[in-house]
Amino acid sequence: MPVSSQAASLPGLSAARDGTLLLNGVPYRGVGVNYTDAFLRPLRHPEDESYRDDFRKLGANHIPFARITACGFSASDYQLYLQDKEKYFKLLDGVVQAAEESNVGLIADLFWSNTAVPDLVGEPRDQWGNSQSKTRQFMRTYIREVVSRYVNSPAIWGWEFANEYNLSLDSPDASRNLPPVNPRLGRTRSRGPDDALTTEIFTSALSDFARTVREIDGHRMLLTGNNIPRFSAYHMQTGSRGPDNMEQWATMLLRQNPGPFNPVCIHTSPISPLPHFAKRYNELIQTCAGAARSASKSLYIEEFVNCPPKTECSIATRRQIVNEVLAAIQANNVSLASVWVYGRKMVHDPNSVSFDDNTAPVLQMIGDFNQKWSPR
Repeated sequence: MPVSSQAASLPGLSAARDGTLLLNGVPYRGVGVNYTDAFLRPLRHPEDESYRDDFRKLGANHIPFARITACGFSASDYQLYLQDKEKYFKLLDGVVQAAEESNVGLIADLFWSNTAVPDLVGEPRDQWGNSQSKTRQFMRTYIREVVSRYVNSPAIWGWEFANEYNLSLDSPDASRNLPPVNPRLGRTRSRGPDDALTTEIFTSALSDFARTVREIDGHRMLLTGNNIPRFSAYHMQTGSRGPDNMEQWATMLLRQNPGPFNPVCIHTSPISPLPHFAKRYNELIQTCAGAARSASKSLYIEEFVNCPPKTECSIATRRQIVNEVLAAIQANNVSLASVWVYGRKMVHDPNSVSFDDNTAPVLQMIGDFNQKWSPR
């Protein structure tokens, strides 16, 4: 593939016209980690700079990138941002600089939770779909401040809207599954029908997100942060029920990763439930990769867990799960993937992996795979 000198000089990951992801102008593929604590830990405990050592270990062990929350998780996490932006951004600066020093790329998620911003500004969730709402105004302001601050950083590989918003869309039981009120997290407003989310609301916010990022950064990849669609997502748009067939489901996969958002994001692993048309994990990945290619996009297995729920997570079990993911990546020429989750300390997560405990072999497997698989 011919590469222009301009493309070779652009920082981060960008997408060619055929959807191929490029790093420094060269086609790229690799497996990284989700590292949600990288910024959340110092945001809540400013003296904690353990991310510096974590990034050094990732870089030294052929783990090329990390997907991070470059934002708060809940409304209460934004109080420092509202009260003292200089201190807030000094904390985020530390994370980005540490990644730069260790040559680790960052996929920066800017609005992880779909409740945080509406709760912060006192609006229901449906205001994600209103271009004049306080929610969208806050979104645009935060994007401009973060993207303009780090647009020249070689550590930033891509900008992501949020995490798994698509799982809340078009639900016929939305009124029964509203987010809980939790004053400790800044969720003080009661929930109601206006908190239901639809595909129309979601795509409106996505379009605004992409447009606002592109005002500042014209090339880095844009990501939705989505899970795979619900197995009846196509039917749910019309208020009906029943499993989608493969064509309908693939339609929703692309509808939920529209326009400039490339790669297509999915969250799934061999121990996740499968849609009825896929008998094995590799068949699901084959379907997703094929749908992405039909839209001239790449595929990103953004979260794959390595430990079954409510089980004893032996290294043998973890290795078996990760091996199956890596095999599917190779068989279907998947561009990006990242294991869930690296170095999680603030809450207990059996999927947490680290170089400092007996889960280190999982990361070593990924590092070994990258040395053989990644062109970098």
